[in-house]
Amino acid sequence: MTRDTQKLVDALEAAQLRISVVAIQLRDGTATPDEHYDLADVIGDLPDLLRSHGDDIAAGIIPAARDLERECA
Repeated sequence: MTRDTQKLVDALEAAQLRISVVAIQLRDGTATPDEHYDLADVIGDLPDLLRSHGDDIAAGIIPAARDLERECA
């Protein structure tokens, strides 16, 4: 996995964790407005990160995972 791909995976996993925490807080009524706003900011950044990563793969800047597998074989 490339460093850029690892950064994207890290961002997705961090967002997934934040979503899970806020979902629990919403259920039990402890989510603050700031937690709503912070999560919205995190989620709002993801589409651009995903599109940029996809564009970089399409342009050959970042090798696709299947290409890395061939190189390691």
